[in-house]
Amino acid sequence: MREQIRNLSRRESIFIGCGDRMRAGRRFRAGLLKWCLGIFMAIVLALAAILITPAGATLASIRSTSPMLSAQQGTRGANTTKGANAGKAGTRAAGPCVDKSKRYNDCGNGTVTDSVTGVIWLKQWNCLPSANFEDAKKAVAGLKNGDCMLTDGSSPGDWRLPTQMEWEATMEKALDMGCSGPTLLNDAGNGCMSAGPSSFTSVEADYYWSSTTLEGQDRAYFGDIDHGHLLNGAFTTSLRVWPVRGGQR
Repeated sequence: MREQIRNLSRRESIFIGCGDRMRAGRRFRAGLLKWCLGIFMAIVLALAAILITPAGATLASIRSTSPMLSAQQGTRGANTTKGANAGKAGTRAAGPCVDKSKRYNDCGNGTVTDSVTGVIWLKQWNCLPSANFEDAKKAVAGLKNGDCMLTDGSSPGDWRLPTQMEWEATMEKALDMGCSGPTLLNDAGNGCMSAGPSSFTSVEADYYWSSTTLEGQDRAYFGDIDHGHLLNGAFTTSLRVWPVRGGQR
């Protein structure tokens, strides 16, 4: 009987020991599963953070850029500059500074306005070199704010050669008054340029291109401001270049 009791106790002890090990194993597996799950979630969250952050930055960049695009579109739509450069964003050259009490008025930005014709002349009349007709047109078309002492906000395409009629109107009264070398008026418009005062300094009495061509010929008119006449010459002739803008053409 005692031997049976000892054998029973031994089997129960073995059974209890096995049960403890099984429960410990289950607890270990449960803990391992939780640990693996925690690692997995941490990886998922890290990946999500990596993917979401650039997207947010990109969206912020788009939003911050949009107002600038709108501002540029607004500038483009509000532009009122006429001529070859009309419609380009930011183009707004200073207008004429007319003073009806005198013929020519220095605008203080590198330009001089003729109050009779409305033409805006480049004050630095000798800034551009002499050139043939085609090169002269290209040179004046490229003139802009910062060139030739200009601070008028002009852009490439704003400037041009004077027309035949503009040269006629510029020299007409001076010719009637007997002015010569050059046949131009002073600022007040009541005397010759040589008598002064004048917004233009030491203007050379020479030949200056106009933009008016002769139909069917490779020739264009030019102003002879030495004698106050209009002549014409071949496109290949090298003449002086005096840019203007504005006016009525």
